[in-house]
Amino acid sequence: MTLIVTSEYDLNRIPAPNLPLAPQEYNSRYIEQLNNVLRLYFNQLDNFTRQLNTATDTSGLRVPYGAFHQDGYTTLTNTIPNSGSTAAIVVASTANFASAGTIIIEKELISYTGKTATTFTGITRSQYGSSGASHTAGVYVTEAQAVPSATTALAIPFDTTDASNGVSINSTDNSKIVFATAGYYNVQFSIQLLNGKSSIDNVTLWFRQNTVDIPYSAGIATVPTGPGTKLGASIVAWNLVLPVNAGDNIQLMMASDSGDTVAGTYPPGTAPVHPVAPSIILTATFVSALPT
Repeated sequence: MTLIVTSEYDLNRIPAPNLPLAPQEYNSRYIEQLNNVLRLYFNQLDNFTRQLNTATDTSGLRVPYGAFHQDGYTTLTNTIPNSGSTAAIVVASTANFASAGTIIIEKELISYTGKTATTFTGITRSQYGSSGASHTAGVYVTEAQAVPSATTALAIPFDTTDASNGVSINSTDNSKIVFATAGYYNVQFSIQLLNGKSSIDNVTLWFRQNTVDIPYSAGIATVPTGPGTKLGASIVAWNLVLPVNAGDNIQLMMASDSGDTVAGTYPPGTAPVHPVAPSIILTATFVSALPT
């Protein structure tokens, strides 16, 4: 038995049975029928409460949830010979990258306006305060989410659903996380901020609900400069609990004082070995029904 826990179902509330009408005089058949109805009802209640009270296993409970991230990484196939080349950049695959955007190769941020299955086209070098350089075939190429300008915020997009039950990415606007079920949700995120400039930068992050800023949801993080050949990096994370109605959506917003800090995917490591660090991870988990 799986108990669906949502605000509408109120812990899968089991309704009281319709009891048979009592006859005016004692009737053993009526008593038997009444006992059967009550026995079934109390068995349902027992099954329900047994799962709630189980100390080691809550597998019978299933709540709305969603887990999403944004990443994109591949490897450079052809060497980029110098800092000024604007030839198409050839990689193993562009499958997990946006149709136009920004990529990171070592410490350089590069904008592109188009792509094929294995190339980025419409190249502009040395973007967002970074410096151009030559790049050897085989190095990692990762994706970055950049703000439009120092005075314009970015609604951060998501490209991958890791888990979903009633919480999903909007099919026409992948910056919106949509809730099918009303309730209070614990929303958590982490974001990998990367700075290619030679000076520190402040980044502001906050949430919107149905395109309206959520009061008191903002925070500011300082992103350092990078050591040597690496970008400056800072990972930021926090959570909030917020009420949503069925059909509501939220967005994670980002602004940069300089307009140059990006949310970037960090490539896997080899010594020591470590997995890819996605640019953004966001989860949403149902906490409670809304007040009635």
